[in-house]
Amino acid sequence: MSLISACCTRPPIKMEYTPKGETITLENGLKCYVTGKKGSKAAVIHLYDIFALRPNSYHAADIFADAGFRVIMPDLLRDHPIKVEMLGDRQKIIKRLSTVGTYPYLRSDLILVKEYLNGEGFNKIFLSGYCWGAKLAMALSAEDSSYLGGALFHPSLLEEDDFKNSQAPMIIQPSMEDPDFTEWYKELLAKPFGPYCYLQVYDDMLHGYAAGRGEWYIPHIKERADEAFNNAIRGFNRILAIKA
Repeated sequence: MSLISACCTRPPIKMEYTPKGETITLENGLKCYVTGKKGSKAAVIHLYDIFALRPNSYHAADIFADAGFRVIMPDLLRDHPIKVEMLGDRQKIIKRLSTVGTYPYLRSDLILVKEYLNGEGFNKIFLSGYCWGAKLAMALSAEDSSYLGGALFHPSLLEEDDFKNSQAPMIIQPSMEDPDFTEWYKELLAKPFGPYCYLQVYDDMLHGYAAGRGEWYIPHIKERADEAFNNAIRGFNRILAIKA
């Protein structure tokens, strides 16, 4: 498991935000933030970054909800988020994610999350992932072909096989600090859904610009984050247009 330096050193920012949705508890005790109308055109499983339930996490979920999606954000790390006092200790962070943050460990939770959306009547479901959450989004797409697409913001931990095994178009928006995915991205372009994939590098943004580390009180950073969200929403709507 490999993380860029920013994942292990830079703390989340402090911001105020009042979520628009509600928190529910699934049958296994997993708490989830749910936002958006039950009659929305499609749903999004929103996979937060390593800092878990931060103000920007809720805000990002609400952005998708305001664009017409039903959004569920599972608290997958439960009582084990990466805490500020752990920053600087790379091995401790990697150990935490290697135990409670792997796809095999979280698979049953994610199945329940999807079943919850199915129970609300949603069979058109997208994925959005931030940092570590982007890795989970790719893993879900590799295993389950029913997901319509994914939006990956400053993704971490991705490997070439994630691109080879993806079964849905991906909208990938790394920061200047993230790996260069250009070559691996060609694996997506070669697939039948290649025209619905998108890659944009935010070479003026730091890792975390669309999640827990995003200083959205700075106008330029908020503008760039909004651009990334708009790209994702536009991409999802393009996919929905052919799935109608």
